[in-house]
Amino acid sequence: MGLGILDTIGLMGTVILAVPVALFGLDMFLGGNRAVGGAFLAIAALMIVAEEYVTKPTDVAADAAKDVAGAVVETEDDEE
Repeated sequence: MGLGILDTIGLMGTVILAVPVALFGLDMFLGGNRAVGGAFLAIAALMIVAEEYVTKPTDVAADAAKDVAGAVVETEDDEE
């Protein structure tokens, strides 16, 4: 299932915040401090994964609104 426009914008915002963390981690990793660099790279990856897969309070409200709208409005598939 594709992302909506608001989901895409939210993901872009998270990536914008995660890139400096990842670059710092990469710099530390290549500079010889592998534990700290690896930790920052993992944090950057978790930031993006959390944005994509963790349910936020706004997601719950949007899902509820979609369910209500789907129950009220009939689509062509429902008429058959």
